[in-house]
Amino acid sequence: MPTKTEAHEALSALVGEWAGTEELAASAWAPQTSAKATASYREALAGFAVVQEYAQTREDGGHLLGHNVFTVDPATQETLWYGFDSYGFPPGEPARGGWREGTLHLEKHTARGVARHRLTPHDDELTHEIDVRMVDAAEFTPFLRARYTRTQ
Repeated sequence: MPTKTEAHEALSALVGEWAGTEELAASAWAPQTSAKATASYREALAGFAVVQEYAQTREDGGHLLGHNVFTVDPATQETLWYGFDSYGFPPGEPARGGWREGTLHLEKHTARGVARHRLTPHDDELTHEIDVRMVDAAEFTPFLRARYTRTQ
């Protein structure tokens, strides 16, 4: 039988209810904007996964919904993030990465480019930063800067 590892245990830092604000750069999908968001993380599959439900409301009233699953690759101990959202792109390969100095670093490669995520839970605060390099760009640029507080 498989056993949970430190990588599984580290995901428990995300578990809880979170709400906060986001600053988003302009993208192919939306103009630069601010948003309010909530995220609910819960353990699933006997602690082998963490499931997130995410809801974002932009200042223009637009919405983005997400259903995300975090788990661990048993062969490499990398954290994996499978994401589904209301933009409709299939998840394809998961984002991959791991924890360094209290921050979960994940990198997602798609046909559209590369996204680097940094999630940092600390006490009752969670930050999420995303930098992107679109397929035709040479450099990564900031895409999202978010700060959430624990509501439960």
